[in-house]
Formats: sequence, C-alpha cells, structure tokens
Amino acid sequence: PLPRSCWQASQKRFLKFWSKTNLKREHHKLEQEVLPLLLKVAKNYPPEATTLEIGTGPTCITRHLPQQKKCYLDPLIDEFRRMFPGELPEEGEYLAMPAEHIEKEHASFDLIICLNMLSYSQNPELIMNEVERLLTPTGTFILILRTHGTLEARMHYWMMKLFPSCACCSRPYYYARTGIRKTLSRHFSIQQEHTLHKPFLWIPYFRRETIAFICTPKELKTVISPPSGKK
Repeated sequence: PLPRSCWQASQKRFLKFWSKTNLKREHHKLEQEVLPLLLKVAKNYPPEATTLEIGTGPTCITRHLPQQKKCYLDPLIDEFRRMFPGELPEEGEYLAMPAEHIEKEHASFDLIICLNMLSYSQNPELIMNEVERLLTPTGTFILILRTHGTLEARMHYWMMKLFPSCACCSRPYYYARTGIRKTLSRHFSIQQEHTLHKPFLWIPYFRRETIAFICTPKELKTVISPPSGKK
C-alpha cells in the first residue's frame, strides 16, 4: 500500500488539476470515449438495477445510464460539489469515502464502474476486495484505466519504493497491461478487453493506452454481448 502522505499529496494534485480544467470539455470527452461502452453493458440490466461509480470525480458519467438507483463514490466528492455548484447530478447517493472501505452491505450493486481511479488510490488490492464483496452474483465490474509499457511501469514502481517523496506528484500506481490482468484475475473473470484510446506516438517500452476491462464474478460464466467497435 502507498504511504498515506503520498496518497494525500496525490489527492491535492488531483484537486488542482480539476480547478484548472474545463468540466464540460472533460465530460464531453467521456461521453465520446467511454459512455457507449457503459451503455452497451448497462442494457443487460433492468432499470431497477443498482450502480456504483468509484472515483466519480465531478463528471459522474454514470448519470447517463438508464438504471435509476445510482451511487457516486469519491473521497473528494464534497470538494467537487463546492467547486462545481449545480453541475453534479441532483439524484443519486453520494459517498465521500475512500474505496478501500465502502460502507455498504454485501452484494449491493449490479453494476460497478471504476474509471481512471485505481492508479490514484492508496491500496488497489483492498479496492478489488471491496468490489468483489459488493458485486451481486450476476453483476458486472468495468475497470477503465491507463496502462503503461512494462519497462515504464517497473521504473515507476522502483521510484515509488526508493524515493516516495519525489513520486508524490505523479500517479501513485502505473499498471502494465499484464499486471492489471493478474490483479483482476485474482478476483474476477475477465470477459472482455477494449482499447478506448491509443497514443498518437508509439515509443517502445513506454506505450500508454486506455483499456476497459469487463469482468464478472468468478462463478459467472455468461459472456456479455460485446459492443460494436474495435477491441
């Protein structure tokens, strides 16, 4: 797990980023790149199904899903509501808490989305435990994050281990594609992987991509219908 001081420094940097960012532009970007995939998966569940968005930020992209019972979780959610008054959804439940310990009962959610949050967390393994606990037996977990080349991810790991104070200004965790697969496979069955964004420039060993992993509980073997587009 990341030292709490580094995680807090990362959270402050995240708030600073949003204070200088155009919220409408970022929201539109998510609508173009991420929302079509979420809608394809959400159509497999009835309107009364429950959804949880982990690391919702100020965009709250799951507001556009047809499900009526929505929950938005982010340790900075109160700051975002003050920073962007009237921009966050009026309906839904807000949880201002870390994702490592979510105050909800077992099997509370049919659909859990974690969007670009795992790399900024304090303890990703605890978050995976919580998602596994909260997901219903027929639920779906969608993890979306930026992956890195193996060499870059390993270099970042050692920088965090040896010089954590110098690394506080960056993402606490860099995942290689093979690494996040191993992490997910300990808790879920990975049904699909989709590349949502590729870099304009390809540099060997430093390739960054935004990947969506669609997962189900290990006991569930049903494959979800894939959305149209490239995988």
